[in-house]
Amino acid sequence: MSADLGLLLGLFVLLLACGTPIAVAIGLPSAVYVFVHGLPPNLIMQRLFNGMDQFLLLAVPLFMLAGELMNEGGLTARLVRVSQALIGRIRGSLAQVNLATNMLMAGISGSAIADASAIGALLIPRMVERGYPAAFAAAVTAAGSIVGPIIPPSVVFILYAVLAEVSVIELFIAGVVPGMLIIALQMALTHVIARRRGFPVEEGFSWQEASRSGLAALPVFVLPVAIVGGIRMGAFTPIEGAAVAVFYALVLGFALRKLTLAATWRCALRVGQGIGEILLMVGAASILSFILVAEQVPQAIAATVLSWSSTPWIILMAINGLLLVVGMFLDGFAVLIIFLPILLPLAKAIGADAVHFGVMVVTNIMIGIITPPVGLCLFVTAKIAGVTLNDAVREILPYVLVSILALAIITFVPAVSLTLPAMLR
Repeated sequence: MSADLGLLLGLFVLLLACGTPIAVAIGLPSAVYVFVHGLPPNLIMQRLFNGMDQFLLLAVPLFMLAGELMNEGGLTARLVRVSQALIGRIRGSLAQVNLATNMLMAGISGSAIADASAIGALLIPRMVERGYPAAFAAAVTAAGSIVGPIIPPSVVFILYAVLAEVSVIELFIAGVVPGMLIIALQMALTHVIARRRGFPVEEGFSWQEASRSGLAALPVFVLPVAIVGGIRMGAFTPIEGAAVAVFYALVLGFALRKLTLAATWRCALRVGQGIGEILLMVGAASILSFILVAEQVPQAIAATVLSWSSTPWIILMAINGLLLVVGMFLDGFAVLIIFLPILLPLAKAIGADAVHFGVMVVTNIMIGIITPPVGLCLFVTAKIAGVTLNDAVREILPYVLVSILALAIITFVPAVSLTLPAMLR
């Protein structure tokens, strides 16, 4: 490693430790490297804008806005009623309803934090009223929210598709079964916990209520099916699909009289702030990626790792371990932007499929979002439940472990991710 590259790495770690925004922590050391290395200064702006000038990235703010509008439009309650009607009379069914609603919401918002906030505000108070510990209610809500960016549509998959140059629709389809697997394992764990702790039983299954609630939620279910199906059949591109999602969310929200102009404006402001941060990170990462390629860092790391072991499952375990650790401290977008240029060449060197690898990476990132010490989704739900983060951490740990089990299955059984895309090709 050259001295200039060592300076870049040291400055990056220092800025990160000081809590500097990720875009600055990536961009400033990269700019320093350009000047110290004697490269043309206009390279900085050129790479910055080239990184952001990705046509597919237009879909990201549109999908984010569609999710915000659907949440603001009060559609979460309809999904809760459907889940409650279908779960039936089992012990701890309200916790199971929480997880089922998270799975249904994942096909709408594509955001873990949005799902945790919306479902938490609706279900955590109800769970506490029915005798569930508040910390457990916060934990189960956070745990279920991690499938938000795994089940399509997903803004994280779009960013991965841009960085890895793979098909976004294949990523969307590949995430369906892994997301359902995670929820299935979490529901099995919840059933065990509910029986051991004597959680309450809710109303039994009713065909009449299931039909009524299903019909009321039908307009909500149409959106993910129409978007993913339309993109898959070539009716529109991912960007056009995202625009259709925004239009549909607006029409549905105003038709149901749950959405107002003021609420729409608030959604647009939140999305504008969020996409600004993402684009700055992507632009800064473009400069860093140029430097890493010039220094042949990915090739050197791949060669070093392969000299230790060429066994694919060992290397995949090492990658999972690294991503689980960094995901505990860094935002998911930051993890993708910083580590994908390094890890993807290594994955390709051992013959890993880029789509399968993408599902594995995003699952890692989502587990990190509920894992202490940061655990942003857990922080959000703990705040809604009015409990300390320490109390919520004790309740979330079994869910983290069962999610890691799902990650292991996803990693070492590629068919879990790749069978459905192969069938639909």
